[in-house]
Amino acid sequence: MSWHLGIDIGGTFTDVVAHDSSTGDSRTAKVWSVKDDPRATIGSALESLGLLATDVRMLTFGTTIVTNAIIQGQLGRVALLTTSGFGDVLDIARQNRQLVYDIATPPREPAPVPRDLRFEIDARMRHDGSTLSPLDSMQVKDILKSIDGNIDAVAVSLLHAYANGEHEEEVGEVCRGQIEHVSLSHQVWPQLKEYERTLATVLNAGVMPIVANYVATLDSFLPDELRLELFHSAGGMMTPETATALPLSLALSGPAAGVEAAREVAMDVDAPLAISLDMGGTTTDVCLIVDGRPEVHEQAEVGPWKVNLPMLAVHSIGAGGGSLVSHGAAGLQVGPASAGADPGPACYGRGGTRPTLTDAAVILGYLQASEDSDASVVIRKDVAEKAYEGMARQLDIPLTRAARGVVRVANANMARALRRITVDKGVDTRDCVLIAFGGAGPMYAAELARDVGVSSVVVPRDSSLLSAVGCLSTAPSYTRQRTIRLAGSGWDGAAFRDVCAAIAEEARENLLRGRPGESEFALTYLAFMRYMGQSYAIEIPCTPETTADEFREMFWQRHEELYGYHTDEPWEVQSLRVRASMDPESLGTVHQDVTGEPPVPDATLTCFYDGGGMDTPTYRRESLTPGHSLEGPLIVADETSTTVVPPGCTVEATEHGHLRIDVGEST
Repeated sequence: MSWHLGIDIGGTFTDVVAHDSSTGDSRTAKVWSVKDDPRATIGSALESLGLLATDVRMLTFGTTIVTNAIIQGQLGRVALLTTSGFGDVLDIARQNRQLVYDIATPPREPAPVPRDLRFEIDARMRHDGSTLSPLDSMQVKDILKSIDGNIDAVAVSLLHAYANGEHEEEVGEVCRGQIEHVSLSHQVWPQLKEYERTLATVLNAGVMPIVANYVATLDSFLPDELRLELFHSAGGMMTPETATALPLSLALSGPAAGVEAAREVAMDVDAPLAISLDMGGTTTDVCLIVDGRPEVHEQAEVGPWKVNLPMLAVHSIGAGGGSLVSHGAAGLQVGPASAGADPGPACYGRGGTRPTLTDAAVILGYLQASEDSDASVVIRKDVAEKAYEGMARQLDIPLTRAARGVVRVANANMARALRRITVDKGVDTRDCVLIAFGGAGPMYAAELARDVGVSSVVVPRDSSLLSAVGCLSTAPSYTRQRTIRLAGSGWDGAAFRDVCAAIAEEARENLLRGRPGESEFALTYLAFMRYMGQSYAIEIPCTPETTADEFREMFWQRHEELYGYHTDEPWEVQSLRVRASMDPESLGTVHQDVTGEPPVPDATLTCFYDGGGMDTPTYRRESLTPGHSLEGPLIVADETSTTVVPPGCTVEATEHGHLRIDVGEST
């Protein structure tokens, strides 16, 4: 039992990378995901690697099951119990419109809990955690009796529960007597802001039954000796016990693993500013990486929702290789619905008939038809063309022009996501490197980079398996954050140290839960500071021993960097984030030497770009070595991915085995 497996289970494909710690050997595979059946998916992955479950000592995996459930609105049916007067908090939200100037679009998504499943109770806490109105457990029991039994979970979000969760604990105890899945806000996100805390608690409840069933299925067939870890959204591994209690922590599980691996790539190519672009079969996920550190926010967008939990600052959109394409009054639309793994894109010949982005790539020549029965994926161009015939006929344009239009729409969707995490935050895209991975990312990255002004694209080695690589190479960790509201005037250092110790203990418990015999870990602290009365806070690194004078100086300096000024107004530490982490497993390094012989193309194909059809040579990825620059158009392919280098671009391999594309000027 010396093998450690990293598995990224996506909506369409499952990627797996295996590393033998005793010999240093590695194996990789890409297999079809089996919807709602991790047993079949992992079994297929093990078979592709030539391994048995008994050969594996540890299995770490990232999954998009929570991401996809939220984006596609496939949550469990949830009832919400909240404080009297706060039943409409999900409807009121932040009073922001999805599209400010589009009156035809609803202001926001409908609340994830219908009004008839929201119930108010009289118990109430003050802001300091003292009781204003005691809890009446009979009121809770009466509410449960009145609820239709057809619910999957209960969410409990009471006013000021972040300061004292006693009432929520009591409500939870009553609820657990009748309902298996109960989500308490002070456990999910113990922070200020009632709407954000309630939304996170409801979404956590909505995915609880999904993740519980998922983990139970894994436990039912994996050997007892095998250690199971899941990748969480803040960039680290967590045990199944913790994941089942806080499943919303998996909301960006698969994407977070890819970002952690992209962080290593950014350091390989000396990119102080990098953007990770992970384009899979169902979603595209982007994240900004600064000085080798992915941004961690307490709020991230997952589909239509702004979810508050410590997460890598990944922005997800419903656009992937399997995204369904439609044409209506609003024009062409790509996603968010996906063909998934069953039936998958039409070109895979598994029964799909509706056009997808992958079918467009086949029509344009980027993916070559292959009907080899021994291949893991069969690609049929005739079926892809048939899927697009109706749309092309309706638009009265050739198939290739319709396919190019679909690619441009998909790129426009992704460009908006990239600008959201860069330009909208004052980051100049011209200073960034785009790190493209996932099954579809390298096909569209160069054109996308041109659209947003990025001049360089890096396609990592094992690009389509990078999230699985991240599962292997990232340290186990757990992040906990809580509102503490300690004022700078009359600073109480002892109280701050006590709070640090309490939150650190929570992080430690969650990190070590399910890890008997392990006790070595490190702690890092991050304070969220603001002037009294402000709504938003600034992140300041600290330790339990940081003094008031040190806090003030760091806060003033950071405020100057961000806003150009500071004042001597009263300030406070609003929240504290603590991260407990262990050492990661080493996978070794890769180094490629410069070779004298330039690569030779395998074939020349006709591919279509904005300028029409062009002769496009294709190369095997392993033939590209450092020291040889090739001009586009060309295609670089390996067993699991395809990289498109459009006209006007150049590509060269790096010493670490990555591909670096100089985007050049648009032609």
